[in-house]
Amino acid sequence: MDQKNKILEILIKNKIDNINIINFIENYPICYLEQIGDSVIVKGTSDRNWVYISSKSEEELKIIKSRLNYKDKNFAIIEDWMIPILTKGNKIKWRLSTMKLVISNIKVIAKSKHSVSKLAVCDSKFIYENSNYKDFISMPYIIERITNGVSSCIRYMDKLIAWGITQDDGAIGFLHVLPEYRKMGYARDVMIDLINKVRDENKIPFVHIEEENEKSMKLAMSLGFKKDRVVSWFEIE
Repeated sequence: MDQKNKILEILIKNKIDNINIINFIENYPICYLEQIGDSVIVKGTSDRNWVYISSKSEEELKIIKSRLNYKDKNFAIIEDWMIPILTKGNKIKWRLSTMKLVISNIKVIAKSKHSVSKLAVCDSKFIYENSNYKDFISMPYIIERITNGVSSCIRYMDKLIAWGITQDDGAIGFLHVLPEYRKMGYARDVMIDLINKVRDENKIPFVHIEEENEKSMKLAMSLGFKKDRVVSWFEIE
């Protein structure tokens, strides 16, 4: 068994905890993998060169930190307790923290009230222009996600009014409805479609939502998502 499959076998033992890193390993170029005790460190590239870590041990995490070099600037899905250890001696350039929510295996019974379809690459510019996260995403990333990820959208008179796409770690994200079309159930229908499409690929649907985003939190939990843990992405200087 090669190193990649060996690491995946370890991670799958705690599939919910490690679903992000599993999806990333399966879909992007990986340049470094190592098991340290029960912990795992993975370095790979999507829109940035990312470091992913699975660990429950402070001692093992300190060893993992010793495996980092000056090129390791961007960290993904890091739990709060890990951050002081990983950033010791460095300044954080930016940080995005969210609640990870995971849905159970219970099928979503509700049906979409509106017609849903897939996004096209030509939608990427419009999605970027209407994003609230321009500091964290780019046009090439959106194009890659539309091309290789799972997407859903609603159009009105050929105008894109609501959409969502899976992120590089498989999380359902990019959920957005144009302001003038909100409170009409479009976000719910896009989410239902994405949940079912992710399940059709035998994956676990999950999302990352900033906790102060009450509307998105309420929508996710109404569809059956349950809070899992707070995770962060950050870049060190």
